[in-house]
Amino acid sequence: MVCAKRSLHGSDVSRIIVACVMAELLNLLCKWLLCDVAHVPLFMDTIGSVAITFYAGLLPGVFVALGLNVLQVLFIAAVTGSPVYPWEMAYALCGVAIVCVTWAFSRTKANFRMGRVIAVLYLVLIALVSAFASSFIGGMIETVNRLFFDGIAYSADQLEHFVRALLGENLGLLASCVIARIPVTVLDRVFCTFAGFGVYWLVCHSEGKRP
Repeated sequence: MVCAKRSLHGSDVSRIIVACVMAELLNLLCKWLLCDVAHVPLFMDTIGSVAITFYAGLLPGVFVALGLNVLQVLFIAAVTGSPVYPWEMAYALCGVAIVCVTWAFSRTKANFRMGRVIAVLYLVLIALVSAFASSFIGGMIETVNRLFFDGIAYSADQLEHFVRALLGENLGLLASCVIARIPVTVLDRVFCTFAGFGVYWLVCHSEGKRP
């Protein structure tokens, strides 16, 4: 798949598969380096998902987003020896929502060629809409997790104290779980959206194609 739209050939399919693998590795690497090593209080695991969505479209983006959480859950279980909780994989829906929003606003690449200001505004729009979609879905998952699974599924450390504070204000569990995610998610989406677009731009230029 090249940056301009055209019919797929065998080489294009192979290129998409390689691009998906590289995008998944980029997601995992960024999360490990920025979150686990540098302790940046964001998620930092969707740069590759955004890049592959810009580069190859909706289905490759969804594939990468779904694969991320599955690989993370299996890797953590293999390293720590802890049981695998399939419910943890439900957070992949946040990544899918991010990909769908990114794809919806990036289908017409010509819009991003109308000038830097327009491109930046489009990226900010993608970041904000995907942030609220991801926050709502993640908040619902976290609510179900706390109600029916005793909080056993993954809960981000950077959100836990915020959720407890909001619960102390009697906002209700669902509202607390959703609201707690919004500030962190907005910052994360702005960074990852711009970074993902940057990766896409670099790849297109390295191939001699117009982004």
